[in-house]
Amino acid sequence: MIRIGELASKIGVSKKTLYHYESLGILKPSLINDKGYRYYDEHAISKLQKILLLKSIGYTLKKIKVLFDSEVQTEENQTWIHSLSEQVSLIEAEKDRLSRLQYYLKATMQVIKLKDQLRPKEMLDVIEDLNKRALVNGVIPARFDEPLNISKEQREILERLPVIGSDDPRLEEILSIFSKIRSIMHMEPNSIYVQEITHTLYTKAIELFEGDEELMNFYWGLLTQTSDDEKVLGMKTEVTVFIDEMFYHYFDKKEQG
Repeated sequence: MIRIGELASKIGVSKKTLYHYESLGILKPSLINDKGYRYYDEHAISKLQKILLLKSIGYTLKKIKVLFDSEVQTEENQTWIHSLSEQVSLIEAEKDRLSRLQYYLKATMQVIKLKDQLRPKEMLDVIEDLNKRALVNGVIPARFDEPLNISKEQREILERLPVIGSDDPRLEEILSIFSKIRSIMHMEPNSIYVQEITHTLYTKAIELFEGDEELMNFYWGLLTQTSDDEKVLGMKTEVTVFIDEMFYHYFDKKEQG
């Protein structure tokens, strides 16, 4: 048997930690002599290693005590298997929670880039709604509550569009273009520079909609729908009006050759 100081040094924990474990009843000394010196045998050392193992995989000291207390009543291996299975379930649930949190953080950043502002109340309402929906590959896919008068192929194109909150590089490209548009709204929409940006946006949008200009215009109509309360993922009316003017001049010039 070894004394408490030797055990602390050998395993790499403090004496204070060992006293704490003793007070909780999860690691008692094998022997306490008349002078109060504490000694630990191989069984106690093994138990300490179990404690450290369990802590490293997310167990609290309270849960460790419950596990050790259960070992007295049932076969040790079965107790561990049952407890570890529960821990796996907890970790899976935590992974989902953290994945959702990561998604919400990314989505919030991208909404700020898109709208150039953040309305916390509206974002919280959106998050509350998203909490009811499944996370798929780290994102919550777009959902269209109203029936869409489009073909099966067009719906599949919409499903392949980049999703807010994702790491899709196409999304960052579009957000960058919208950011640039907000910075040039003081300029005439038919100016050469603005029309160059219009062409960039058009080219990127056609690419996203896989060449389907009709679907692109239909989707733009969904995004720019107005109501008493502006949609969180929509944009300010003045921005959409400016973009409409940009494209009016863009297509007018194309028609003129």
